[in-house]
Amino acid sequence: MNPMSRPNTLLIALLGTCIASVAHAQAKTDYALNGDQVRFHVPADWTAIMEKADGNPQAVAFQVPDSSAQGSEDAANVTVKTRELKDPSGFAASVQEEFERSKAQGGYENDPSNKDPAIHQYFVVRGKTKYLVRDSFQLSGSIAVEVRCQRPLLATTPAAWNAEFDKACGAVVASLKH
Repeated sequence: MNPMSRPNTLLIALLGTCIASVAHAQAKTDYALNGDQVRFHVPADWTAIMEKADGNPQAVAFQVPDSSAQGSEDAANVTVKTRELKDPSGFAASVQEEFERSKAQGGYENDPSNKDPAIHQYFVVRGKTKYLVRDSFQLSGSIAVEVRCQRPLLATTPAAWNAEFDKACGAVVASLKH
């Protein structure tokens, strides 16, 4: 046996382990907030860019890959945020507060094409780019859950990608388990 082949074999094995570890870390799809009281599932190609799983509120933010936005400051993202309420009867007020916050964003404009009363869908302007934002709200016991999906409206983004993003966003909302 060639004495040089043993170190190379070890190096290849270590590299394989590292690559598998990175792939596993990137492929996390199941998340939980509020001590596992709120669980949800996201696509494997979404990257968690922020996780705050203690205190009140709690949130996980994901960057969604969009080749049309590469090289720019624009990015599609999804945030799942929870807030522990003193009493479930405060849910409507909590949702109204979020509506008011969204209306205060630059370039806010309600999306008249939205026909789903459970979704607050609107446009905002970030920098020079118009974004479509969809906010969904649910109550889980005394926990208010918000899923915010936002994507830049870029001329170069294929309609199929937009449809897939919207479908995946809806799937996150549907996956919420409480």
